[in-house]
Amino acid sequence: MVTHHPQKGVELYREDEAFVVLVDLPGFDREDVELRWRDRRLHVEAIHREPGERTKVFHRSLGLPRPVRDDEITATLADGVLEVRLPIADRERDGRRIDIG
Repeated sequence: MVTHHPQKGVELYREDEAFVVLVDLPGFDREDVELRWRDRRLHVEAIHREPGERTKVFHRSLGLPRPVRDDEITATLADGVLEVRLPIADRERDGRRIDIG
């Protein structure tokens, strides 16, 4: 399986009804990475320590242009690439038109 590596370390795109975030994290293990969704932002933090070597630290926060269904966010880490899928919420959640009577 060939994994797509983002050119600038982080890539955000829309695929069907979800946003996809790719983060290049070579040398990081799953246990090194912490993901949080808060205030319509995806927070990625990673810390990797090896004996006798420097500590590698990564931190990035991404804002998304539309609300997502936060209870359906999924993430995988394979071949040094973190992939996070964030399903886009229905438009009704963004608001609605109110008729004046």
